[in-house]
Amino acid sequence: EKQMEFPSSPFGCPLLLTADSMLRVFDEKSKVFASEYSENFQSSLEKFLRHDMLELNYVKSYFLTTEDSKEALCSVLNDEMPEELCGCEVVVQANQYFVGDWLKKLWDCLRNDPIFCHHLPFILENWALLLTEENELYSLKSSLLPLISVLRSESTYPQYSAVIEVLKRLGMPFLNQAVVEADQECVKGKCPHITSCHETLLNLVHLHTKIDISFKQGDPSLDTLIGYLSEIHFRSCEGHQSVTRIRQLPFFEDVNGQLTALGDKKTFVWPYNVDDSGHDRWMKTENVIFLKMHGSWKELVSSSSDLRVEELSSEDVYVRFIFPHFKLISKEEKYKQLQHIRDILFFPIKARSGMRGESSATNFVNALKNLPCIEGDDAILRPVSDFCNPDDLIFKEFPHYFCRLPSDFLKDEWNIYMWKKLFSEIGLKMFPTEEDLLMLCRDVADGKVNSLKAISSLLLDTILKRLTDEYFVSKFPNQFLSKVSEIPFVLAANLSHLTWVLPAASPSKHISIDGEQFALTKLHGAATTSHSSLLWTVRPIITLK
Repeated sequence: EKQMEFPSSPFGCPLLLTADSMLRVFDEKSKVFASEYSENFQSSLEKFLRHDMLELNYVKSYFLTTEDSKEALCSVLNDEMPEELCGCEVVVQANQYFVGDWLKKLWDCLRNDPIFCHHLPFILENWALLLTEENELYSLKSSLLPLISVLRSESTYPQYSAVIEVLKRLGMPFLNQAVVEADQECVKGKCPHITSCHETLLNLVHLHTKIDISFKQGDPSLDTLIGYLSEIHFRSCEGHQSVTRIRQLPFFEDVNGQLTALGDKKTFVWPYNVDDSGHDRWMKTENVIFLKMHGSWKELVSSSSDLRVEELSSEDVYVRFIFPHFKLISKEEKYKQLQHIRDILFFPIKARSGMRGESSATNFVNALKNLPCIEGDDAILRPVSDFCNPDDLIFKEFPHYFCRLPSDFLKDEWNIYMWKKLFSEIGLKMFPTEEDLLMLCRDVADGKVNSLKAISSLLLDTILKRLTDEYFVSKFPNQFLSKVSEIPFVLAANLSHLTWVLPAASPSKHISIDGEQFALTKLHGAATTSHSSLLWTVRPIITLK
């Protein structure tokens, strides 16, 4: 009689009862799962040991283990899952892919079955199984991941309830913890937690690349979010990355009152005493952003520099930005800027210029002196030094020789006084120079002026007054008097009451203007009317006031 030996292992024997109630041969190259969650995988029942066989005392190596189960696991999930979930970062409307509570049962398996739990990081990276409260599915490959509001092992965080509501309104996905086990290491290690402001901020950046997360001006929700993000220490190494991230979000109120993102643009705080007329034009050219000084963004940090935002003095803003682009702004905006400088800025800054450590004040004054800021009658933008004192009689009589200030600056006595006060400090031509006087005297001598009698008298009076003024005497070039005394621009006195006796001394020049005859003489060699009775026959006589 032939005796049968009991096999040392089941491999090769038809002893494997699988979950589809089929008796199969144990195959060492095609092991099955010994899992109590076989009912979750109706399309792969042949790859699972029948449920009631799990109660037997079996050797685990006869079945799949954590070391050799990855390929089989992929096969099971590919058979069971919709193909849209494989390799996809985000899937919307999850309920169209799963019936009933199947996903919740799947997560029971992922959480409790040793093999599935072991491969959970791999599973979550390759299949979108992270369900959100908004009924969306994410995989761990997604840059935007669902936020964890609280773990089961933790108490709740009432201090974050307000910001959680704000984040939800913005469209931030939150993990559905009624289904997904957030306490799993690979989940809580990847998905950001509400207590980590750094991670939430990064998630906000990723969210902003997908949808607009802008706030309306004055929305208190922004203050809530800013208050939450202010827990970030922006000066730390981790905070340095957060600075780059938060600058990408439209949370910063600019000088126009608009909420904007800063990105890589140079960013400054708008000083309170700088006029904003025309700023929209030159800011586009400079590609910079100026933030409101007291915007809610200030609550993020103790110092603007922590966010790479530079605080400038008012004079720095003018010298670096406004003055170089002054030609871009309108005539009305130029006037407003100059008026603001006149009434608010100039004299306090001027008082500091030249002092030690006040280079910005000095630069401001010098830049303003050289700034083409006023349009003349020829519509050319000119510096103040090209224009003349509106009260000087010489300048009034010769408007075609000198640039007059536009009428906007001469509206009334108060305006004239205030503008003169500013302009005299930055180059306004207060008096004719000696060269100007020589030129005008020559034009009188050549008959190139109207109202010759009045002009000749005005020039003579001006020159003689300067001879008695200490300010001008000290500034007269040595050669001025010798030059002007040789120009025949002075009207000779009327000596008709004497010439019936003898002819008077001839003046240097006779000219005719519009049929009227004028006798002009030089100062050199002339005598005044007080000596006419003695000298009228030998010297030209002039009248002095």
